[in-house]
Amino acid sequence: MPRFQFDVPNVCAGALMDELNADGIQPQHLESRDNVVWITVPAMLEPQVSSIVSAHDGPAAHAEIAWQAVRVTRNAKLAECDWTDLPNSPVENGPEWATYRQALRDVPQDFGSADAVTWPTKPA
Repeated sequence: MPRFQFDVPNVCAGALMDELNADGIQPQHLESRDNVVWITVPAMLEPQVSSIVSAHDGPAAHAEIAWQAVRVTRNAKLAECDWTDLPNSPVENGPEWATYRQALRDVPQDFGSADAVTWPTKPA
């Protein structure tokens, strides 16, 4: 079976596999490394695979990748201050922490673009 190479971000590989499977395409092999994805499928399926891959390589796909990175950062920031939300937490400025944590949770809906995100300041 031929192996086709596509230049798409590595993080698209899982979504690509899901979409290929949803379209009834069972790749013999899918590998990704250094923003290149290799898909092994019968030659007759290459045009269909190419159209699915190209859908993952446009501006919308790159924007989704950027938002995924924002969510990962946001979740890490929330995890760093989970202790402030415990009932027996020694934190003295609880309302400030609650406001900070809510601002973190609101980041995805408060910004129109992942590039425009400014992170709230952590309370002292």
